[in-house]
Amino acid sequence: MDNEKLARRLLATFQEELPEHVGALNENLLALEKEPLGAGAAERLRSLFRAAHSLKGAARSVGLKPIEEVCHHLEEILRAVQDGDFTPGEEAFGVLFSAADALGDARRRLAAGQELTKGPLAGVLPKLAALGPKQPPRPREPFAPRPRPPVAAAPEPRPAPAALEPRPAPPAAPAPPASLAPAAPEPPATAAAPGQQVRVAASKLDLLLARSGELLVAERRLARNEESLAVVGESLGRLQRDWKLAIQDQGELTSRLRHARADLERLGATLRDDRRAIGRAVASMDEEVRRVRLLPFTEACQGLDRAIRDLAKERGKEVEVIVSGAALELDRSILEGLKDPLLALARNAVDHGIEPLAKRRASGKAEKGRVVISAALRGSRLEVSVEDDGAGVDLAAVEKRSLERGLPAARDQLAVLFEPGFSTAARVTDISGRGVGLDIVKTRVTELRGTVELTSRPGQGTRVELTLPATLTTLRALLVSAGGETLAIPGASVERLLRIDPKEIRSIGGREVVASGSGPPIPIFSLARVLSLPEREGRSGKIVAVATGAPMPAAFAVDDLLSEREILVKALGPRLRKAGKVAGATVLETGHVALILNVAEVTRAAFERTGETSLAVDRTKPLSKRRILLADDSATTRSLERAILEAAGYEVVTAVDGEQAFRLLHDRGADLVVSDIDMPRMDGLTLCKAVRGSKRFRDLPLVLVSSLESERDRARGGEAGADAYIVKSGFDQRDLLTTVAQLLGGAP
Repeated sequence: MDNEKLARRLLATFQEELPEHVGALNENLLALEKEPLGAGAAERLRSLFRAAHSLKGAARSVGLKPIEEVCHHLEEILRAVQDGDFTPGEEAFGVLFSAADALGDARRRLAAGQELTKGPLAGVLPKLAALGPKQPPRPREPFAPRPRPPVAAAPEPRPAPAALEPRPAPPAAPAPPASLAPAAPEPPATAAAPGQQVRVAASKLDLLLARSGELLVAERRLARNEESLAVVGESLGRLQRDWKLAIQDQGELTSRLRHARADLERLGATLRDDRRAIGRAVASMDEEVRRVRLLPFTEACQGLDRAIRDLAKERGKEVEVIVSGAALELDRSILEGLKDPLLALARNAVDHGIEPLAKRRASGKAEKGRVVISAALRGSRLEVSVEDDGAGVDLAAVEKRSLERGLPAARDQLAVLFEPGFSTAARVTDISGRGVGLDIVKTRVTELRGTVELTSRPGQGTRVELTLPATLTTLRALLVSAGGETLAIPGASVERLLRIDPKEIRSIGGREVVASGSGPPIPIFSLARVLSLPEREGRSGKIVAVATGAPMPAAFAVDDLLSEREILVKALGPRLRKAGKVAGATVLETGHVALILNVAEVTRAAFERTGETSLAVDRTKPLSKRRILLADDSATTRSLERAILEAAGYEVVTAVDGEQAFRLLHDRGADLVVSDIDMPRMDGLTLCKAVRGSKRFRDLPLVLVSSLESERDRARGGEAGADAYIVKSGFDQRDLLTTVAQLLGGAP
């Protein structure tokens, strides 16, 4: 490696290291300012000193004199505080924070190739030099961990700040880049032991995850090939049987066929073993890659303490920040996307929510306001909230501003706060009045496939809750067919599934709606029509997915429900990135691409279409006469399977566990039972045994649908009396419908 490459590499490493040290400075300065005499003050000072010392050595290694000088002055001030010679006040902390800001700005200038001597570093140097103890420093090396014995050399005039470092300073003349190597800085005292941490570029992790996703697709295709091989084996077996019946004297050829079938069975067994081995390896690799991408939630909150502290002082308020769930590990892409919304919400809480000290005293509140930022996982969803104990939203001001802007009345009056350009501020400042804060929040959260909800209580505070997927790389989705295309609808956006009868469709205000139980009617749209896809005559409208989205829930009629599964999300290319109705894509095991719908945008587009009626529903097909009893404790799975069976023409009766299913079986009867295994009160295996032990229903066809996929579990299902066993992980509606049709002896 030549000297120029070495210099560039060292500078790049320094730029990666700099934000960590700046973060440590801000974090410890904030804690020290809050509790200057607290139990942890000594450790905070040591951490500050280590950060300044390490950054100083690193800056010296790459020849960044301005950064080195700032860090040297920080060392002097911190040593004076440690020795009790200097007690920093509000003004001193302001200078120290300015130094941290100047170091942060230095990274931006280095990345842009700008001079450091013309930036904030130059302005903060004289302030640091004027800070600290007024008496001259003690005659010892002030920055070494402990005093050194005096050297025998004659005293020299005080050297430049860089010469105070215990290690030899570089020569005054510019040194060639090769001289940078031996002057490596001391490692930070907080650094992890060798091998425990490694810096990896985010782009490399994304590429590794993409390769992992391709392996998963390959494994699924291999599983389909295994199924195809099984079909070929069955066909060969039938051919062999037919040959025996038709030609009895062809013994040799029959023997060859028998051997060919044996070879095929061995090949199938080998293929199954290979597929399982690949599956285990892929699953393990996929899990490890995802773990590498995980970072604590506190990463998204970096800088919030400092931003709130500065804004509160500017507004003359006292504000305490509390972060709950800081250690919760989340996907890096989610954390990156949360930084801007959290900053905007925190600043909005301080500027608009928390009252001035006098007003808080008058209302009996604590003088110090509170902003609580919390994160929690709820299943596959992440819930992040920002809550303050301020005055709440001024609804009168919101209504007045809405009228001034001519905005239509909304069911949720607070929803207008997220409209672009909307603000209730009386004057424009550097923080508020431009109406971009909450608009940024909504935009970013929508990009993350999430939702935002604001609630407020007058005089008590405001809470903004963001609901997001736990990861952007995988997604539990419902695969549907509409307009000849396979589309993926995020499962979190699907409220329920149902099969509609044409008689249930009504027209209200020129828009078709479908009944929604005890709630208001739900507008219903053809998904193919909303997406400008060709509609299939006589199919669209039989199956409906009720989706949650803006401006209100909507029902979308599709041609078929295909399956519910975990899919790998791939980002759209630059040409399709701005396609509003599409959030991404996934590659199916067949090799085809399915687009992932942005439900909020699809719903908005549906409501913008006016005067559309008459869904292309099949109004001639009679209702089913074959009854199926479906038992499953999962509402989502139960809704999916029910919709599939009803769309095929069956009458479906549902139960939440085996006990209820057995009771319904005696009360209403059934032609076939489909049951989960793991259920409360009575599980599926016990239900099987109870049905087989009943004289009335002992010959009733029974199908088990379970997430248990081992051979032992299948055997237990057979021993309990099940006629068929379908695994949920590979669930496909065709498997279920084919199995049910075979057991019932034909179509519904």
